[in-house]
Amino acid sequence: MKIRLQRGASVAPLKNRPLFKRILQEVLQGMGFALAEPGILQFILLSEKEMTALNALHLGHQGVTDVITYDLRNPDLQFPGEDEPVLAEIYLCPAVAVKNAELYGQSPSRELFLYAVHGLLHLQGEDDCDDNARVSMRAAENRIMQAMEERLHNVDFF
Repeated sequence: MKIRLQRGASVAPLKNRPLFKRILQEVLQGMGFALAEPGILQFILLSEKEMTALNALHLGHQGVTDVITYDLRNPDLQFPGEDEPVLAEIYLCPAVAVKNAELYGQSPSRELFLYAVHGLLHLQGEDDCDDNARVSMRAAENRIMQAMEERLHNVDFF
């Protein structure tokens, strides 16, 4: 499985992009994803404006959000010109990460990475649509983030 990291035109590129992708690979492996599976896992960084539009268009929600996950693991779904199917698209909003990092007392890089983990957990069937599901999702997020704490310590993706 390949990881592709893209961004909207108005989003600055991440610093140390290769490290972001390497840590994601480690998380995927730890979560039990079949890394040898053919396909592409896309992480797409969007501006607040772009994320707000996506949130409204596809989820019917008002305002900006931090992460939106689309599970596309359908063997019949392949985009024209792609050698391998896109397995999932996970949209992340770095601007929200910067704002929330201050609110939660952590680095923007760690907050952004948490959004990526959240998206991956959705691919594994976790949800956060009610209180019980939210508790399970938060426990899984915390477990993964604690396991990656040393790798994420003092990392700056912004």
